[in-house]
Amino acid sequence: MNLQQINIKILTTKESQINYQNFIKVFNRWIAEEDQDDYLNYADYSFTHGGPGVLLISKRANYSIDHTDLHHGFLYNRKHPVEGNTREKVRQAFIDALTIGLRLQSADELENAVRFDGGHILFIINSRHVAMNTDETFQAIQPDLQPILASMYGSGDFTLERVYQDPRKRFAIRITADSDGDLSNLLDNLSA
Repeated sequence: MNLQQINIKILTTKESQINYQNFIKVFNRWIAEEDQDDYLNYADYSFTHGGPGVLLISKRANYSIDHTDLHHGFLYNRKHPVEGNTREKVRQAFIDALTIGLRLQSADELENAVRFDGGHILFIINSRHVAMNTDETFQAIQPDLQPILASMYGSGDFTLERVYQDPRKRFAIRITADSDGDLSNLLDNLSA
């Protein structure tokens, strides 16, 4: 399987208070501070119930405070093909998502009101051509996904389950961990 278009959604904690305008402020600052060849613009879909929220568009990936399925979270959406085997691609997607998620939750504009819970993550393949939403895909990805999660959580105390049974939906796995969901710790574990 040539796994591409990996998405990682790190859900917010129950205590988080989402203010889309604050996310727009963060994304505007990032656009102004970063290389203009990377960040292109942001889009505000916060008026859409259960939708993509606020989206920062870049050439390599999109970042959003997503509200799909009525669960807020930081969604990392890698858009372009990445070299390497499946395990390397999955590991890099998690490193990228945790890095940007940590940077986002630390932004002053969010006023310490938003925390992402690394113990509740969705792993999504944003291409039905690459990964059909089937049990076969679920079984095929586990040998590459489980060692990365064991490294990230430092144990086997996590569960995996398919999010959607409808074959018309994108393939997605819900990852639930009993261990510490602090993004910084997870990133350190994964980078070690």
